[in-house]
Amino acid sequence: AQMLAPFRTRLGPGFHQRAQEAIRCYGAHAYLACCAMCGAAAESVLLACAIAKTGDEDAILKTYSTSQGRGRIENRLLGQADQHVKRQFLGFMELLKYWRDTASHGKTSAISENEAYTSLGMLLRFAEFVDTSWETLTT
Repeated sequence: AQMLAPFRTRLGPGFHQRAQEAIRCYGAHAYLACCAMCGAAAESVLLACAIAKTGDEDAILKTYSTSQGRGRIENRLLGQADQHVKRQFLGFMELLKYWRDTASHGKTSAISENEAYTSLGMLLRFAEFVDTSWETLTT
């Protein structure tokens, strides 16, 4: 939890809230919920980057709320990005999105401690990557 806390300033309170919830879920052995919260925190990172890049929070949140909104925001954020940055960003997002989608839908899931632990590690690494690539992502 302490390792994720410093990213609150740049990535916002939505990220911080979800990341801290993910930690609490893991500690409670609620691995499905942990993965859902890690995915939600990753989406908060996406939103923070897109808002910083466009300067238009209302438009980003409106797009996010539409069908395929997450994908449109990814395209808007990464469309002209360096291929290395784009590949890394999407790599982190892909697995976190998968676990989030798997965890938050009504089907039975095989998510276990291993996936939850890995999800937390990926979330931390994603936050570090975005922090060091902030200028590239948001200009």
